[in-house]
Amino acid sequence: MNSQKTKHLDKSVIYFFVITFLISASVFAYRYTQHMSCSEILFNINATAFRQNRLITFKDNTYNANSWTWDFGDGTPFSTSKAPSHIYKAPGEYTVSLTVNNMCEKTRVVTIKAKQSILDSTKLPKFKIPKSIKVGETLTIKDETENASTWEWRFGETAEVNSNKRIAKYVYKKSGLKTISLIVNGDIKHIVKKRITVIPIQEEEDDINPITSTGRGIRDGIKKHPNDKGDSDDDDDAKPVPYINEADFKNKLILASKKEITASAFSEYFCGDLNKNIIVNGRNVSFLVFCEKIKGKRLRIRNLTIYRDEGSNCIKSVGLRHIKFVIL
Repeated sequence: MNSQKTKHLDKSVIYFFVITFLISASVFAYRYTQHMSCSEILFNINATAFRQNRLITFKDNTYNANSWTWDFGDGTPFSTSKAPSHIYKAPGEYTVSLTVNNMCEKTRVVTIKAKQSILDSTKLPKFKIPKSIKVGETLTIKDETENASTWEWRFGETAEVNSNKRIAKYVYKKSGLKTISLIVNGDIKHIVKKRITVIPIQEEEDDINPITSTGRGIRDGIKKHPNDKGDSDDDDDAKPVPYINEADFKNKLILASKKEITASAFSEYFCGDLNKNIIVNGRNVSFLVFCEKIKGKRLRIRNLTIYRDEGSNCIKSVGLRHIKFVIL
């Protein structure tokens, strides 16, 4: 009798341990299959522009994830979608938090900029300016903006308003690259700015004293041409000043920077005066000094303008804008 009870008890214990083992193994297997490293949470944030009132999309790429909780950091309700969308109503920095499977969390900071204002092209001031003007000359500009009633002209030499009229006049005192700006109707958001090159005044060549009647029969008061090589009975012997366009002049400057030619190669275009001032990025510098500075450097020139003497091809000045050179 006791022997039968002992056998029955032994079987019950064995069954108990087997069932316990199976349950433990099942729980372990489930936890193992559901195990994930919190450092492996991956999610993307995409937008055409990270600005207020613009749509931003989020998407989780975490392996083996089956539940999500998104906190967008701006006090709005949480989202439980795998790939939610969100709009931020104000600019600033927001901490986005994602909790995966109710146990792993990862955060990222999103910077939202203010919304981009769109300008109304019909409100932009309309005026035209010449590419260049000389120091001391009067610049006259007329605004053509429709429905304009007030004007604020600034011509780039001072921070003050230089004119409050539709037709503005100004005389530059210093050479260089200047910025002309206009605000109409007090609308500073629609300000328009344009640039003009102010050319320095070149010293006038000294007049030759009138030739007396004891000369060679040449009329009194006639001046010598810059290229005249003394008295000559034959005017055809005078060598004309050659013409060079902007593209060829630029190519010659590049050759000078590579030391393939010297500054003297430009002498005939400047009528022999290589010390004439040129304007480089708004600053005055002697052409000869400029040629020395660019030697052995890689030269890049975006804008080049040649200013010539009236009635001849003699170059008076050169304007160079957006110029860069790098030491080789």
